[in-house]
Amino acid sequence: MFFPAPHDAKDAISKFAGFIGMVASVSLAVHLILPVSPALSASSQMLVSIIIGLMVGWLSFAVQLKK
Repeated sequence: MFFPAPHDAKDAISKFAGFIGMVASVSLAVHLILPVSPALSASSQMLVSIIIGLMVGWLSFAVQLKK
């Protein structure tokens, strides 16, 4: 996933930046969607959002299209 050829520094940087951007956007969306409840504090809600963002980001970059 994040192991491009050693001579491709731009590709590695763009993949890493894309992954971080995707995690941030998914985390923000999930954080805004989750309802505020007494069972979840603000910090635990943000932690859950970040974990969900990491999992969705990892899955989207790990999927390989077969041609």
